[in-house]
Amino acid sequence: MRRLSGTGVSSGIAIGPALVVENSAAPVFRLALAPDASERETERLSNAVEASRLQLQAIKERLLRDLGPHAYIFDAQLLMLDDPLLVQRAMTLVKEKGVNAEWALHSITEELHEFFRGFKDAYLRERSADIDDVVGRILLNLGDSAEAPSLAHLPDRFVLVAGDLTPSQAAELDWERVLGIVTDAGSPTYHTAILARSLGIPGVVGLNDATSLIAPGSNLVVDGSSGGVIVDPGHEELEAYRAAQERERLHERRLQETRGLPAETKDGVKIVLMANAEFAEEATTALRYGAEGIGLFRSEYLLGRSREWPSEKQQLDLYRRLIEQMRPYPVTIRVWDLGSGEMDGTHAGPRVNPALGERALRLMRRFPEPFRTQLRALLRAAASGPLRIMFPFASGPSDLRIVRELIDDVCRDLRRDGIEFRADAPIGLTLEVPSAAATVDLLAREVDFFSVGTNDLIQYLLAVDRADPRVAGFYEPLHPAVLRTIQGIVRVAREQQIPISVCGEMAGNPFQALVLIGLGVRELSMSATAIPRVKAAIRAVDACLLARLAESCLVLPTASEIEARIRSELAVAVPEASLEETQPSPRT
Repeated sequence: MRRLSGTGVSSGIAIGPALVVENSAAPVFRLALAPDASERETERLSNAVEASRLQLQAIKERLLRDLGPHAYIFDAQLLMLDDPLLVQRAMTLVKEKGVNAEWALHSITEELHEFFRGFKDAYLRERSADIDDVVGRILLNLGDSAEAPSLAHLPDRFVLVAGDLTPSQAAELDWERVLGIVTDAGSPTYHTAILARSLGIPGVVGLNDATSLIAPGSNLVVDGSSGGVIVDPGHEELEAYRAAQERERLHERRLQETRGLPAETKDGVKIVLMANAEFAEEATTALRYGAEGIGLFRSEYLLGRSREWPSEKQQLDLYRRLIEQMRPYPVTIRVWDLGSGEMDGTHAGPRVNPALGERALRLMRRFPEPFRTQLRALLRAAASGPLRIMFPFASGPSDLRIVRELIDDVCRDLRRDGIEFRADAPIGLTLEVPSAAATVDLLAREVDFFSVGTNDLIQYLLAVDRADPRVAGFYEPLHPAVLRTIQGIVRVAREQQIPISVCGEMAGNPFQALVLIGLGVRELSMSATAIPRVKAAIRAVDACLLARLAESCLVLPTASEIEARIRSELAVAVPEASLEETQPSPRT
């Protein structure tokens, strides 16, 4: 028996035999063409691109039929086939350098990888996998293969073990026969992880060497909640996991029955549960799990589909579609939360500390145009339904003045152009910088709502880089400084009658969500799949009990003592299963 540890990206327990997939890239050679051969070579490349287009379109149509909204993944790849930075540059290289199409594609791909590595944002960096997938398909078609390798017809039900799965491999998979996913590479924002979560298939990624340590046919236990993988477990351990798997199935079935029930405490306090979203198509998933709106839509994903700023029309169409899908519930869209490298296109390497650098609202002074275009689209979309506009990374009132000046300027332009828009669309701030939390009374005079981004707020308050495993143990959501800061924000928001929500990972953890409710929070936004479990916990308790409990915790000196107090008080009222940590939202 061997135990492996990675990152759980889709909760649940899978048990079954391993199907090990090994991807090996074919070598690419540089060949010098005869002077008159360039035209034939570009035609060969063009034919391979068209064959790839037909294959991707077929995959997209199948995915649309079988998995619904997640077909958007292949919109990006289809767009890449028309992107002048990829195919057209390869064509030019063939003509100007007299090299074969394979080498031209390889050279351009290396340049694009370097470009993507310059992004500070992990999600955007990971989109380079789309390039590999598209180029790999073109190379395959250059080799005169009629079909790309496919996992569409699995002979039995397996736990899939792979170094990585490209988006097209993931889309072609016979998911009905996939029990679980285990990969060497990956993160919660990989397409494979997104698909696994949407389908409820347990997944663990980032194991580094699983493909070399797991033999084909090995019996595996995959725990997508803890990130653990057990190879060939003993009889007693296997039976224990089978029992846990059955308990989880029964519990999930009961949780799904809460979809039509209100998120309301036993003494009648209503809590609004909303979903965090990365893509407009996730609205369907949010509604399926009982979300009453989108509390955080991260607009940055639009930059992952190309290397240019999306146009006003592209954004407007997407925002309107999101509003229509969620109607009559509200949608909260966060404006660009990017660093200066993404804004100026330099990507000049890592800053001394990007988390403390020039980011989001701080960039408005130097780069107003991308924000201006986005605000035009948002204010126009707000005329179609309940849209809220949220600005991240405010450090105090001076940032808000920049925001208001830009909004006023955009409104003047829209009036001059005779374009319909909503001038009074609700404007809010993400409170994640301690200086903003300390001046929340001043900020409240100028905004319509607040959202507490607990992930960043905690790391800034406790001086803990949440991406650094060396200090991960110091990242404590229940630290008294965190709870006291949130309490102070809630108190000011109530006094000034400003709606407030929490959109960080604390909101999606039932145990911590109850603490937030005790502190006075009445709106929570989380990963859609976390909503049933949080709702079940809410329906099991009295809000007055949570308020007394939160008050008593504020005088305790350590996070461990606070957690022990809460577990002791809630042991009778709330089943332990309802307080287990759910799959967190990967980026807030």
